[in-house]
Amino acid sequence: MNLGFLRSLYDEIGDYVSVYLDTDHGHENALEEIELRWRAARQRLAEAGASPASLDAAATVAGGPTGARGHAVFARDGAVAFTGTLDAPPRREIARLAPLPHLMPLLAQRRPPIPHVRVSATRVGGEIVAVGGTGQQWRDWVAGQQWPVHKTKVGGWSQERYQRSVEETWDENAKALAAEVVAAADRIGAQHVIVSGDIRARLLLLEHLTTPLRESAAVLEEEVTTDSPAMTGAADRALSGWAAHRSRERFELWRTRQAHGLGVEGLAPVMAAFRDGQVSDLFLADDPTSTASAWIGPAGNDLAVSEEELRERDVPALVRDRADAAIVRAIAYTDAELHFLPADLVETGDPAACGHIAHPRDGVCATLRFSETG
Repeated sequence: MNLGFLRSLYDEIGDYVSVYLDTDHGHENALEEIELRWRAARQRLAEAGASPASLDAAATVAGGPTGARGHAVFARDGAVAFTGTLDAPPRREIARLAPLPHLMPLLAQRRPPIPHVRVSATRVGGEIVAVGGTGQQWRDWVAGQQWPVHKTKVGGWSQERYQRSVEETWDENAKALAAEVVAAADRIGAQHVIVSGDIRARLLLLEHLTTPLRESAAVLEEEVTTDSPAMTGAADRALSGWAAHRSRERFELWRTRQAHGLGVEGLAPVMAAFRDGQVSDLFLADDPTSTASAWIGPAGNDLAVSEEELRERDVPALVRDRADAAIVRAIAYTDAELHFLPADLVETGDPAACGHIAHPRDGVCATLRFSETG
């Protein structure tokens, strides 16, 4: 996943309120329990030194969307800086005041949407919904030629010509729809499309898509709208499969490139690579119990395991924060890509490593843009 959409969060650092709250409304006395949980979180934050204005802003977590079973909010200087909902209660309720927002639990539990295009194709056009990396959606309807689009069983000397004309109309409409799908995908940087609708229209649409989109397309063999539960479910399954496949492919590439000086593992080497702008792909084992910390400075790539490493570079205003919070900022700042490693690729058992993760060391590794030796 690309985290560039988070970059504006890090224009400044310091005094970030991060709150994760169970907001499940599906049981009796839910509102009262949510309010009690928020009061307890607010008290802990106030004791830590959070400003009343930021606490008031973060109070939106308690009154968040009723359909969300979990809610995360990040506030600073009396304003909400970012917020996100969860489809399950947070694995840990968090109330934290720190230099950086604690975004990793949100990213791990609710992965940002992969940019993609959903299409419901008909023989006279189709409906398109483009979903960007922030979850924002753009909807469009493509209206093609309306006549002739229906074949007739009436015989006669003109029958064959009429039937051919109908098929040509279908094809032209599919071309127009495909052109809009490709344009929408280009606008949001999407590499994937989910197609539903009339069977003939689906086939024609796929024929006219660009080769990369056609080869990655997921087809839902139903005539449903782009916002139907069936389409949503198909998109979720397809996107999960694409993400897992991409992570495994990239991790195998890391194994190969590591042998040639283009891959590192472990917190200290990975942070050093971020400082030099080398990281292209960052792989992380999801560890909600991690307590690893890092030193950070004002710039997004100011991070290190030890304070001395940053002082050697004359980085000013050094503070300490969670290592995963610093890594999220570095990913967003340097346009790297984040991959959560499937559990079967993580080897545990080293008591000297963070989280006892032996491979990749400390549960983190990175593919480099260029060799450490230049």
